[in-house]
Amino acid sequence: MQTIRGARILLALKTSLAVALSWVVAQRMPGVIDDYPYYAPLGAISAMYPTVLGSVRAGLQTVAGIALGIMLAAGVLLVGDPNLVTVSVAVGLGVLLAGVRQLGAGAEYVPVGALFVLIVGGQDAEGFSAGFLVQMSVGVAIGLLVNVTVIPPLDFRTARLQLDRLQNVVVDYLEDVAGELAEPGTTGGRDWRQRNHALVRITGEVREAVDESARSARGNPRMMLRRRRRPADSTDPGYDSLLKLENVIFHLRGFTDAVRELYDHQQHDWLVPVALSARLAEAVQSAADAVRAWADSEDPEEAAERVRSLVGRLHADLTDPSRAEDQLVMAAAQDLARLVAVLDPPTAPTAGSSAVTRG
Repeated sequence: MQTIRGARILLALKTSLAVALSWVVAQRMPGVIDDYPYYAPLGAISAMYPTVLGSVRAGLQTVAGIALGIMLAAGVLLVGDPNLVTVSVAVGLGVLLAGVRQLGAGAEYVPVGALFVLIVGGQDAEGFSAGFLVQMSVGVAIGLLVNVTVIPPLDFRTARLQLDRLQNVVVDYLEDVAGELAEPGTTGGRDWRQRNHALVRITGEVREAVDESARSARGNPRMMLRRRRRPADSTDPGYDSLLKLENVIFHLRGFTDAVRELYDHQQHDWLVPVALSARLAEAVQSAADAVRAWADSEDPEEAAERVRSLVGRLHADLTDPSRAEDQLVMAAAQDLARLVAVLDPPTAPTAGSSAVTRG
């Protein structure tokens, strides 16, 4: 069973508090509204989301959905008393309106609101509609108040852990490729194509975590305190790092696609001389060192310069640029140089690498 995270426990406790407060307030509402106190806790629950912005959006959408459902029921009541046909038509129209994307979390309340007014409200549909809408709104307001004032959720840690995970995957992949180039069979026959697909999947998971961190920061009062304490890194949930990693992975996939074509699966060896594959392996290992240095908040310049130097020497070692194998080596070298340029952009083209650093 998956472990329940602390953020979920906090949300549960805050929801319990919001429900209790809304129930107390709901029983002290004036007039006919006091007859329907049980809808306030429901409103509080509907407004409790893991992020402040999500709570505001869900709360407003819930109230909007209920209001639409009430208006739909009012239209039916203008035609006649509720019956099997009118109730069915109202619910059907409510389901159609629930398809409006802007309603979001409030979509399901459109047909439910119409149904409640027509069936539960009965002869006192007007009083029920007022009590239903007001009490739900009270609950939503209390839920928002609790979510904003009681440790408003702000989670940058999950995004950071996911970014670290992706960085480690990239470094491990580069080191495996370097080992395979130096000694064919080192990686135990791992399928690079499958690993490229896995990189895309993991990158998607990391982007989802970073997006969630960004959503938790929007409209969050804790961000003001965070900016005062740590202005340098308080506003970025990880998009800058993710963008660089996505570019690194793009060039890594291009590199491995080119290198894979240089492997002779029948002879289990490379189609290029040992000296050439060894130099390419050294360049790949240096690229892994550059990614590791960047991931550890160190300067990747030294490792990146080593890659650029080795790539330049690789170009000089090619005997016949018209050969398919040499063209693949050139393509792989270009992707490798572009990979490290993402982390350490060269200030000027170096000898033998001008064709690599452009584009």
